Amino acid sequence: MTQPVAVSAVLFVLVVLLLGPLPGWLSRAGWADRSPRTTLAVWQATAASAGVCLVGALLTLAVAPLHPELHHGFQTLSCHVLAGDPLRGLGVAQVAALASAAAAIGWAALAVGRTFARQARVRRRHRRRVDLLATDRRRDVRVIDHAVPAAYCLPGLRSRIVVTSGLVDLLSAAELAAVLDHERAHARGRHHLVLLPFLALGSALPRVPLARTAHASAARLVEMLADDHARARHGGKVVAHALVKLAEHRAVAAPLPGGVLGAAEGALVARVQRLTRAARPIALWQRALIHTAALGLPVGPVVLLIPCLL
Repeated sequence: MTQPVAVSAVLFVLVVLLLGPLPGWLSRAGWADRSPRTTLAVWQATAASAGVCLVGALLTLAVAPLHPELHHGFQTLSCHVLAGDPLRGLGVAQVAALASAAAAIGWAALAVGRTFARQARVRRRHRRRVDLLATDRRRDVRVIDHAVPAAYCLPGLRSRIVVTSGLVDLLSAAELAAVLDHERAHARGRHHLVLLPFLALGSALPRVPLARTAHASAARLVEMLADDHARARHGGKVVAHALVKLAEHRAVAAPLPGGVLGAAEGALVARVQRLTRAARPIALWQRALIHTAALGLPVGPVVLLIPCLL
């Protein structure tokens, strides 16, 4: 017999762990920087699992008075919904739990949608300005006449790699090519979409540990992914030298506009250390194990609840 209150309690405990201790542990994990793609998958799974567990806990709590067994409780709720009386048999607390579950789903969709629309609007305006001010166009690259060295990816369906004339003058040909490949990795990998849920979560729940650390960690990891792409073509030391030069001049410049991905942004010291050392990705079997565990985070609660829903 599956007790709704017991299942709900287990799911609420998982929510607390996923929102609090787990993000702190993951942000300090020694293997995280060695395989950024794997670590990103764990962050995505953690955020998804927290949402699944929260909604599942609220739903199981809502059906608790309908039947002692969770399976029959959901069946009873389904019958009431089909009959046009979904609140029959529910108390105030259960109605509040049911409404909270619906609100959580709607809030998540709204937060992501609003963040996507806002970022797209900012990028669209910035893209028009870049196309207007560009003094040189080289395929996907736009050169802006400005003394301060800068390079960033302006993502979207029509992505742009934006560099300033100051950067072209500052870097050697090899370093400039490495920076351009770094930015192209952002565009091809659609890293702005990878960061979108974390940005929405961080904007909506800035005090929650998961929301507070997930976006910063994800932003750091996508920069490392782009570093690895550039390193594979140009060598780690060339990429590191370019980043250091760019960061030295960026320190006295204004921050980059919103909605873009810049080469010298985020965890520069850690990234330079990675690039100047031999690559040491974690073993294939370890990555497979971590990916399996990450998949289990959101899938586990679903597997727990599906038999009760059928």
